[in-house]
Amino acid sequence: MARRSNAEKEAEAEAIKNWNPRYKHNVIIYLWIYGILGAVTGITNDAALSYYKIVAPHLISGLNIFNAATAILMSVMITTVHKWGYRKILLILPPMTAIFMALTCITTNQLAIMIAYTISWTAIGVYDLMYPLMWTSYVPGKIRTKMFSTVMIVNLITQTICTFLGGKAVVWFFGLIRGIPYHEASVLSGKSEMLTGQTLADYTNSYRILLYITAAVTMLAFVLALFIHDVPRDYRSTADDKEPSRAEKMAMYKKLLSKKTLMWIVYIAGIQLGARLVAVYVPIYLNSYLHIPRDVTSTINTFVQAAMLIGYFFAPFLEKKMGAIVSVAAGTLTCVPVMLLLANGRRLGSGTVLFVIVGLLLFLRTGLANATMPIQQEVQMVIVDKDLRPAFTGVVQIAYAVVGVIDGLFTEFYLFTTQDGYANAYYIAAVIYVIASVLLLVFFAKKYNRILDTANAQDDNQN
Repeated sequence: MARRSNAEKEAEAEAIKNWNPRYKHNVIIYLWIYGILGAVTGITNDAALSYYKIVAPHLISGLNIFNAATAILMSVMITTVHKWGYRKILLILPPMTAIFMALTCITTNQLAIMIAYTISWTAIGVYDLMYPLMWTSYVPGKIRTKMFSTVMIVNLITQTICTFLGGKAVVWFFGLIRGIPYHEASVLSGKSEMLTGQTLADYTNSYRILLYITAAVTMLAFVLALFIHDVPRDYRSTADDKEPSRAEKMAMYKKLLSKKTLMWIVYIAGIQLGARLVAVYVPIYLNSYLHIPRDVTSTINTFVQAAMLIGYFFAPFLEKKMGAIVSVAAGTLTCVPVMLLLANGRRLGSGTVLFVIVGLLLFLRTGLANATMPIQQEVQMVIVDKDLRPAFTGVVQIAYAVVGVIDGLFTEFYLFTTQDGYANAYYIAAVIYVIASVLLLVFFAKKYNRILDTANAQDDNQN
């Protein structure tokens, strides 16, 4: 990476020196909270999916439909930030997560599991929407892109650790319950679809133990949220508690219908359409399609998440060198060749050779796709005014919900009706990535490539 100039270093040092102490305090507290949620996500995005494939198979085959429901609920919750503020929302989320995650382990009723999954995953997802809002209020413009990378890195470090440990914990609990060696439990976990009777029950219970522990850990975020100190001017342009009139709200929301915001939503929806066909199913692609043992899939997923971590470090550099829009489009387009190779995963070897090749390909796809994620998050916040940011975030979540329904119906009734669908998804996603990236470049590159520089300078002047 290129070295920063002395002027850039001095500007950043000055921004940190003059950083509002309360703003800085809230940022530090949220970094701790988001680190805890990273640990939770390390389990929910890996081991938990394999658990739900056993106890609620229709939840997994139609996962994107349920994720669409969570997106709608998230859009409702995030719009209340404009009224309730950051602290109150952050105090509500941990109990929601813990109670309903535990419920998915207590009940065996598939409908109840699906409902509990939707509610608990909604609460987890809202954390991803909170920090962009908080960062645009609390972080000086000179260091904002770097802090977007930092918060994502903190989350990803704990997520990577828990992904690595989660699969191994399941195998360890399984061996402990069965009274068999770890290696034997690992071999059995690689053929989980062939387990029956008490062996399957013991394997399922090993997942439940891990999820109970995860639910308990989530409550640490509640304790930390008690130390957040926010005031109305942090999340509204006016410092008082007065609600805007209906006419004022209508005028404000009309700004969401600009060509700029609509085309951004089209791009985001396109990327999500492709990503949700592959990203959420990686553990199943590895375990059920390629028949890689459960603990090895966790190791691969850990390796993959390390790629996200490395990618985040490059975000500030890429934004300075190429601009926001070109960076985001380039990161998406470079994923395409790798995804075409992953579509042919079964032809890449067997045993250790397969583990290594597939692991490297997933590492590249994830690193390339996420290197510009901090930039994308920041752009989404600065293309609208402060008062519109929660509402715009909600609108984007609704777009995610629509995409989730489309993806979910497609996977449930067509793509995943055979095991080959887990590979074919990579072909389809690659095509969608190309189309979405071209749209982004055509509509945004010329006028908005340096939008972050302008927006951050304006925010610093206002603060």
